Amino acid sequence: MRTLIACGSYLLQPLVWLAVLRLWLVSRARIKQERKDFGSAVYSDHFELRHMLTQGLLLGAGLSLVNILVGFSLPVVWILVYEALALVTLVVLPTTILPLTLIVVATAVTVWSGSYITDSFSLDSVGLTWQGVGTQNYLWLGVLFFLLMGHWVAHYGGRFVSPRIYAKQRGKRIAGYPWREFLILPMVTLVPGDWFTSQWAFWPVIHLHGQSFAILVLPLVLGLRFTVFRQAPRAVYQRLAKKLVWLGVAAAIFLGASFLWPTMTPILLILLLVGYALVLWQAKHYDEHQQFWYSQVDDGVRVLAIRPGTPAVKLDLVAGDIILECNHRPINSETSFYEALLANSAYCHLRVRDMNGELKMTETAIYSGAPHEIGIVLFRDLEG
Repeated sequence: MRTLIACGSYLLQPLVWLAVLRLWLVSRARIKQERKDFGSAVYSDHFELRHMLTQGLLLGAGLSLVNILVGFSLPVVWILVYEALALVTLVVLPTTILPLTLIVVATAVTVWSGSYITDSFSLDSVGLTWQGVGTQNYLWLGVLFFLLMGHWVAHYGGRFVSPRIYAKQRGKRIAGYPWREFLILPMVTLVPGDWFTSQWAFWPVIHLHGQSFAILVLPLVLGLRFTVFRQAPRAVYQRLAKKLVWLGVAAAIFLGASFLWPTMTPILLILLLVGYALVLWQAKHYDEHQQFWYSQVDDGVRVLAIRPGTPAVKLDLVAGDIILECNHRPINSETSFYEALLANSAYCHLRVRDMNGELKMTETAIYSGAPHEIGIVLFRDLEG
C-alpha cells in the first residue's frame, strides 16, 4: 500500500501535467500545420503524447528497476533544483527542451552551492534535515541519460516522418522533417533524510547501511529537437543513436573516475554536455552539406510522406521518391497527379525515381472514386 502511495504521488507533481499539456499543444500545432501545408494531417493522432504515455512509462519502469537494484539515491536539494528548472524550461522555452542541461545545472548547483543552501535555509526548526549523497550518483544519471536516449532515438527516430514546408531554395519550396518529441520518465529514486517521513508517517521507507531512505518517483525529462533536410530521417537517427550510446560509455568511464576525484563530478558532466552538443552539431553540419533536398521538381512530383492506413502504404514509396508517371501519364504537379489517378478510378500504377536516381514500378488498388484518399503527401499547387 505504501508503495502505491509513493507511485501515486508521481501524478501529483506539476511537472508531469505541465509536460502533458505542453506535448498536447505541440502535437496540436503540428496537426494544424500539416493541414495548412497539405490539406489534411499526415498523422491525425497526437502521437507525441501517445509516445510519452507509452514509451515513457515503459522506459521509466525499466529505469526504476535498475535504480532500485543499485540503491540509487538523490538528495532533496538536487530534486528541488531539477524540478524547478524543468518547470521553467517547459514554460519559457516552448519550442525546445534541454534535458541534459537540466541534469548538469542541477548537479552544479547542488555540489557547488548545496552547502550554502542548506546553511541559509536551516530545517532544524521544523524537525527536518538536508542530507546529501555521493557525487558519483549524478554521473550515474549521465550514463542513464545517454543509454536511454540512444535506445529511444534508435527505435522512434524517423518512424513518424511529418514534413513541414520551409522557405524556398533556388525558387522552389523545400520540405524538412522536424522532431520535437520528449518523454517524461517516472524514475524511482531513494531520498536520504526525513523530509517525507517526518510529515507523512505512511510514506514508504527502506533502511540501508543504518540510514533511512524515502522512496520517491521523480519525473525525468528526455527530449530531442532536430530537423532533417537532406537525408533519410531514419538513417540520420540511427547514426545519432550509436553516438549517444558511445557517449554513455564515456559517461560510465567518467563515473569510475569520479570515485577517485569526487569533486570533479560537475566538470565531468559539463564535458559530457559539450560532447553531446558536438554530436548534435556534427549531425546538423553533415546534413547541411549533403547535395540532396526535399524540394519541388520539374519532372514529376516529390513524395513527402505516406499517410498511415491508406492505399499508398502498399506502394513501396518513401519520402524523397519522385513520381514520374501515374497510370502511364507523365505528371509534374499535384493537380496532374490526381487527374491521372482519375484515368483509372480503382487502380494506381506508378513509375518512380528514388533518391539514388534508380527507377522502379509500383502499383496498388485505390479507393474507387476517391483519388485524393490515396494517402501520398505532395507539395500542394500554389493558388493563382
